[in-house]
Amino acid sequence: MMRNRWKKGKRAAAILLAGFTAFALAGCGSGDSSSDSSAASAGSSAEESSSTATAGSDGGLVTVRQALMTGNLDYYIAVIGKAQGIFEEYGVDLEYTEYAYGINTIDAVVNGTADIGNMANYALVNRFGNTSQDTDLIIFSELSSNSGQNGGLYVSPEYADDLSSLDGSIGFITTVGTVWDFYNSAIFEYLGFDESEQNIISTDSTQTALAVVQNNEAAAWYAYGANAERAEEYGWVLAIPSEELGLTTGAYFVTSQSYNEENTEALAAWLEASQAAYDWINENQEEAAEYMENTTGLDPNDFYSTWESTVCAIGFSQEGVEDLEAMQEWCYANGKYDNEFVVRDFIDTSALELVFPEKVTIE
Repeated sequence: MMRNRWKKGKRAAAILLAGFTAFALAGCGSGDSSSDSSAASAGSSAEESSSTATAGSDGGLVTVRQALMTGNLDYYIAVIGKAQGIFEEYGVDLEYTEYAYGINTIDAVVNGTADIGNMANYALVNRFGNTSQDTDLIIFSELSSNSGQNGGLYVSPEYADDLSSLDGSIGFITTVGTVWDFYNSAIFEYLGFDESEQNIISTDSTQTALAVVQNNEAAAWYAYGANAERAEEYGWVLAIPSEELGLTTGAYFVTSQSYNEENTEALAAWLEASQAAYDWINENQEEAAEYMENTTGLDPNDFYSTWESTVCAIGFSQEGVEDLEAMQEWCYANGKYDNEFVVRDFIDTSALELVFPEKVTIE
């Protein structure tokens, strides 16, 4: 399977489709299909669309199907950007479907019901590690990095004064198969705990994890953004800041190699529109928060917390590659999959190089 590798000379190709940009991100779990300006309900379902973006009868817009992770950066960019008409300005008819987690958005790409999804570094590396020999998936851009500076390891109050008492305690919360597995391992290493001796409390979503926190049914949980604020509201205490733990989370956009090859210009337009939508929200945060509150009931403070703790990173940096490579080495060394693989074999920056060549800095 042929993939484009890092090119030191950037491709100077022009996009022939007039101002045509698409933004498709991926979410997890099962959720609402949506293609209108409301985040609460749907227009066209991803399942009803063609698998290939083509110009439609509505003035030449190209349809791009995006799987979104509800409440994540990609969710706000897509929902608010569509409501503001930004995607249409770039020639994109954006259709989106919401999911609970990033990994489920990739399932949507694999089964052909979405064109673009996203995953955090840990989940992405594990997905490729377990399917590297027969997957058609490629990574075509970074999505975000999480500053995490407003979060870290939160503990139930009775553990706050003596973190050694966490060793063998009632347990650490995780959501199985997500980056929380890695967070916990890093925390155990930092605290000097034997991971095999720790109790792991599995949850199926951050909402369930918050319920566990609220009911004081666990000892510790790694949280940031709106989740960190909720943990504090429930009386939990920040024991170790993310900065001290050295934990940040990168997220990446994923599509299929076949879609990438057949729709490079569509992906390029989508990336350009996504960046424009992010920039609009950044400059109009109050209006964006008000829109989300009016259409979905989202507390503006939750929107601000997520927005302030996450940095949009559309492009592909050397640091982003090294983040994935370091995670790949850690996961392989810790037995997450049997076959080691080369991360760079699954990256293709063709679409990025059409619109943001300066943002591709891979050595």
